[in-house]
Amino acid sequence: MTHIIYKDTRIEIKEGQTVLSALLENSYDIPNSCRAGVCQSCLMQATDGEVPVVAQDGLKDTLKSQGYFLACSCKPETPLHIVDSKNNQQQYSARVLEHEFINDYVLRLRLKIEQPYYYHAGQFINLWMDKKISRSYSLASVDKLDDFLELHIRRIPNGVVSNWLCDEISIGDTIQIQAATGDCFYTPGSSKQKLLLAGTGTGLAPLIGIARDALAQGHKGEIHLIHGARFADDLYMHQTLLKMAEKYNQFHYHTNVLQSENLLSIEHQSIDQQLLDVAGSDLAESKFYLCGDADIVNKLKTKMFLAGASMKNIYSDPFIIAADGVNT
Repeated sequence: MTHIIYKDTRIEIKEGQTVLSALLENSYDIPNSCRAGVCQSCLMQATDGEVPVVAQDGLKDTLKSQGYFLACSCKPETPLHIVDSKNNQQQYSARVLEHEFINDYVLRLRLKIEQPYYYHAGQFINLWMDKKISRSYSLASVDKLDDFLELHIRRIPNGVVSNWLCDEISIGDTIQIQAATGDCFYTPGSSKQKLLLAGTGTGLAPLIGIARDALAQGHKGEIHLIHGARFADDLYMHQTLLKMAEKYNQFHYHTNVLQSENLLSIEHQSIDQQLLDVAGSDLAESKFYLCGDADIVNKLKTKMFLAGASMKNIYSDPFIIAADGVNT
């Protein structure tokens, strides 16, 4: 017999009993439906202890690496400390280290947290303007390479939070953020697999983090990053990405601009067709990371799947516009 810790309460697990059964038996209202490991409505997270492999069957590698599991399939053999899957409410104080505009409308914000803070490059954080208003921004920084958190924030006309960050926040100020979340990040294990990253606007931020993280972890396969934009000036990290392509033989940077009158090497075909062309015959075995405008991300996701990509290898982080017009 072993036990679990849930909401600071120790619950004994009978031999052969699942975590879901034990929690329901102790009057905890845990979401569940099929109880067969299919619907995934009973998804929970282990913050300490060893999760049985069968309890993670069908989950993406990014969820497995964070300790997520299906409570209905989990019959622990050793103690587990578990939390609800959305238990990321703890707030952290972050000090502004850098406040710099990369172009006319994209702010690069670098934050420093003094206490331990773990994240994967490409995940997103909730940043609070006050106790009632928060917005989500993706991380371009890499935990093991950078001693700061980097966010790329697009100024939105009439956007409450984006304009506050652009105009009222300065170096030295303190901002409240929450734990990083999301499953759009690099996981090791298939170092020769082709990685295909595509995003529009500031959807580039998590893609840069994912690419840098993969390279830092020794990824050997080709890494292709496509940045889509309306105008050439919107390619706000163009020179940085060109230098990355020069430094790493396996990293390839592609642009996709709708309207261009300059001398940059610009691709004018649709971004979904460009992504298919770059994937080539490796599409079924490649891993995709798609970020940016929600409509474009959903279109790319559908097109890649219908063309033969495996859904388990498609990771997406669509950016949603909040009711007040601020990117979330």
